Amino acid sequence: MLLSDIGLNEVHIGEALEKRRKAINMSKSDLARKIGVRQQHINKVFENDTIDTGKLILASRALSFNFFTLYSSKSNNVSAFLSAVALGDGNAENMIGDAAIASQLQLQAVQINDMNENKEILKDQVQTLKDQVETLKSQVKLQESTIKEKDDIIAHYKDLVNKK
Repeated sequence: MLLSDIGLNEVHIGEALEKRRKAINMSKSDLARKIGVRQQHINKVFENDTIDTGKLILASRALSFNFFTLYSSKSNNVSAFLSAVALGDGNAENMIGDAAIASQLQLQAVQINDMNENKEILKDQVQTLKDQVETLKSQVKLQESTIKEKDDIIAHYKDLVNKK
């Protein structure tokens, strides 16, 4: 059975990524950074005809193109209403296939996960800052106490000098 018999295309994904990167004038190093690949390994990505699904999701986001649709030769269209709801873009003119919807949902899931991770990082940073503020408040109180003691010593010394 051929891939085309089941609605799939053979795709050299590395070439497709390189073509899209050039089309939008993105540097190799920028793409490498966005998909989590070392800059010296990006050419290997372009040479490969396969790629990890997670990397393809990142590449789809970075290059603003749904590469998953390249694999499907069938156009399993869904209603414009369902596609607008699934994509959340409100565009009732959409005609989008199942693979594209799945890809968009995967991209959104990755984005949500990234946001949740960032939220946790920010929570930790806020707590660290709160702790630092409390430490600084304690240091200020200690300095104020030291200054008060020194002022008392100076006042006492002046009293002694004035009595003579």
